[in-house]
Amino acid sequence: MIVKTRFKWSIWLIFIALSSLLIPSAYAGSILSAGVDHVCGIKDDSTLICWGDNSQNQADPPDGTFKEVSAGFYFNCALSTEGTIACWGRDTSGETSPPPGQFIQIEVGGNHACALAADGAPICWGANESSQVSYPPGPFQQLALGDAHSCGLKADGTVECWGDGSKGQANIAADTFSSITAGYQTTCGIKTDGVAICWGKTEKSYGYLTQIDYGVVGPAEGHQHDTGSPILCGLKADQTLSCPSLESVPSGVFSYVTAGGINICYDDCGSRANTQSWRFDSFACGIRENGVVACWGVNRNDRATPPVGVALKQPTGFTPPSNTCSTGEAIADIGTDLSLHINRMRYKTLTDTSILWADLVFGGQNEQGDLIWILSNYGEVK
Repeated sequence: MIVKTRFKWSIWLIFIALSSLLIPSAYAGSILSAGVDHVCGIKDDSTLICWGDNSQNQADPPDGTFKEVSAGFYFNCALSTEGTIACWGRDTSGETSPPPGQFIQIEVGGNHACALAADGAPICWGANESSQVSYPPGPFQQLALGDAHSCGLKADGTVECWGDGSKGQANIAADTFSSITAGYQTTCGIKTDGVAICWGKTEKSYGYLTQIDYGVVGPAEGHQHDTGSPILCGLKADQTLSCPSLESVPSGVFSYVTAGGINICYDDCGSRANTQSWRFDSFACGIRENGVVACWGVNRNDRATPPVGVALKQPTGFTPPSNTCSTGEAIADIGTDLSLHINRMRYKTLTDTSILWADLVFGGQNEQGDLIWILSNYGEVK
């Protein structure tokens, strides 16, 4: 049964979020990435910038132009605009010696890294104590690396992982995903229904999110005085932040978010076995809609103090949310499955795209109880 209804003001709830839903859910490459005590990003001119701890030269990036960057414990790798890889920072296991050739994605874990060739075949290098660089043949459409494990997202949306699986982080998830990320003994992904979930040390659902990142370091076992926890940060459908383990996050619209952190000894550092001496300090950074970076959390080594007046690149396809729509009446057909077809509308995005009709699928509710629709198809005139 199809129910046809006319409504004016209620349609604004859909239009407000619509421009953010135009962003494809597929992985578009990391343009901002946090390590344990430093952050690297790609500026508007495609050059690199890093800040925070530089004790291992991890905040001293190479020259050139780049399209992706990824941070590990104390090193980073970046994918150049020509498709080659450059790595810098601490080198304990050959992690800053990438293979030659051209690639389409770069991803860094704790002390190892992996890249994807154009045909989806992976290659990995660096630390291999848990077989985290003993990669399967693929092909994959995206890689995600944790502290000592690695995962790949296949074209059919399934995930395959290898390396350390002591907490279940390398288990094969039963769901299908549009994107994945990995961190401290944990793997996470945004399912094809839009819900973000994690498995491994952290096994939790985080609701409807459009982009997520999980810190590569987390509290060690048995720490009696931990004040932090492994950190996931993500973006909601309206492009605002969701960082459940951080007490305070900035308001406003963001296009990208990354999470980091480190275990710190505050008392008797003579033995790591003294669990009362250690605390996990977490932080995160995000790119605002104007390209300016904001960071929050524990500000060790100025890692949460980004350079002033520097604009970073925006993710491919990012359009800031806009409330622009016509004052005319919209006509929508609502199906029994709560799918929504708006067959007469005028909605102008900030990129001067006029949308004439749209199909949306009901995606449930977010943390605030707002109804969410996921854009499935639309017609436009430029």
